[in-house]
Amino acid sequence: MRVGFVVQRYGLEVCGGAELLCRQVAEHMAAHWEVEVFTSCAQDYSTWENVCRPGTDELNGIPVHRYRVTEHRVGNEYERLSNKVFHAAHTDDEEKRWMRLVGPWVPDLPAALAEAKDSFDCFIFFTYLYVTTYYGLPVVKEKAFFLPTAHNEPPLRLRLFDKIFNAPKGFIYLSPEERALVHRRFRNAHIPGHVIGAGIEHSGAADGSRFRKKHGIHGPFMLYVGRIDQAKNCDQLFRYFQLSRDELASGHQLLLMGQAFMSVPEGAGIRHLGFVPDEDKFDALAAADLLVLPSTQESLSIVLLEAWSVGTPVLVNGDCDVLVGQCRRAQGGLWYHGREQFVEAVQYLVSNPDVRERMGRNGRQYVDANYRWDTIERKFLEFTASTLSQPAASG
Repeated sequence: MRVGFVVQRYGLEVCGGAELLCRQVAEHMAAHWEVEVFTSCAQDYSTWENVCRPGTDELNGIPVHRYRVTEHRVGNEYERLSNKVFHAAHTDDEEKRWMRLVGPWVPDLPAALAEAKDSFDCFIFFTYLYVTTYYGLPVVKEKAFFLPTAHNEPPLRLRLFDKIFNAPKGFIYLSPEERALVHRRFRNAHIPGHVIGAGIEHSGAADGSRFRKKHGIHGPFMLYVGRIDQAKNCDQLFRYFQLSRDELASGHQLLLMGQAFMSVPEGAGIRHLGFVPDEDKFDALAAADLLVLPSTQESLSIVLLEAWSVGTPVLVNGDCDVLVGQCRRAQGGLWYHGREQFVEAVQYLVSNPDVRERMGRNGRQYVDANYRWDTIERKFLEFTASTLSQPAASG
């Protein structure tokens, strides 16, 4: 099949979750399909400045068609309008204006999809939030698969998304919880959909002692990997850790990896390592007593799967159904509600190495059975082929 992937940003320098997933899926499925990518010239979602040249280039053997962003985000207007459409009465026109401000505004991309429609078997759109999906998917809806990366957040409740979530040929979900959320919100269970998830590379060479030696880490530590941001509830994590350190094991540390979009407290057992190579990340996951994830808004956590792939248990925020669901299915971690449960869970995991080992082993078996790339590739092949052969769904 000839398959077009549509995403707001694409490239080696782009580290967003949906964008990275798009590139990984495109590169793996290129072994089975003729894959091409349609995207913008931007790399930074906060400005949408054109960094890449428009036109077609090639990345890791895949043709990438890039289109210029003709309007850049106006920060003050975007923030003002976001506050209104999320929290106050507003018009449909205001929602459409908000969508345009979200960006990236690439007017040539929908026209390119319309022109390419007859020469592609299907198109896969990644994430619901951006203009590339909102204006691109309806153009090829009879051939469109939608991977929405949806989670319970204010934009998902906007009226303008009602139509787009009832338009595609099929849905590709990352977790059962995401599928249930989309069905509740949009009443679209009649549209074919399948939970496929995401692939995890084998990481059998991870070496925790190598990480400890390289970074001078001694004693127990919990690890956070990802964007350090209030939107990821990192402020709560810092507060819980600082308030609880005296109750935790002596010398316990919190290590963080990833780009910081908020200030990180210095000292008091908290250490920010910034961006690190993949080898360091997996070594750190193998060395950690546990991975902690305080986020309440996820459609699937890749870093949980990565932790389990090296046999490390996890501790997640109990207010996130997706993360709790992952832990239940894997039997590879605990979850907490409030500071007291956070402290109890950390103390329990740190002081019970046999429990950590059992949870880590459960997690590794779960990943091996469900999230290796050969399994993910097979699911993509089977679901797209079976859905394309069906007549259009009617609600």
